[in-house]
Amino acid sequence: MNTDFENGHDALTDETRRKLKNLSQAFLRLHKVLLDAEKEKYEAVNGPIPNPNIYLSLVLEHPHFAWLRKISSLIALIDEAASIRRPATETEAAALVNEARILLSFQYSEEEFNAKFQIALQENKHAVLNYNDVLGLLD
Repeated sequence: MNTDFENGHDALTDETRRKLKNLSQAFLRLHKVLLDAEKEKYEAVNGPIPNPNIYLSLVLEHPHFAWLRKISSLIALIDEAASIRRPATETEAAALVNEARILLSFQYSEEEFNAKFQIALQENKHAVLNYNDVLGLLD
């Protein structure tokens, strides 16, 4: 039995793949700015992070950085959807774009994420610029 995907009816188009890649790159820039700001806050309280391995461990496991993991996860899903090895369907791509809209419009169900994201945007003009870049790709 053939599915729509196997028949190519819902296969990811080159245009959608390009849009997903652009969205991923814009999200990566936003994520880096947010991550750098959170690192500064962490180091202001806890002292310098001694090496990149400890920094990676903190980003992956420490509660201070937990709110950023939602963005990291979404970037990974977008990258996977745009990959040649396991491309998403148009329906799956549309769902990821919708998830990005929800996240960036502060409609995400986790209040802690929404609150920390809003504070980060209020405190960091570079984050606002990158946020606007991502929003522009969602139209």
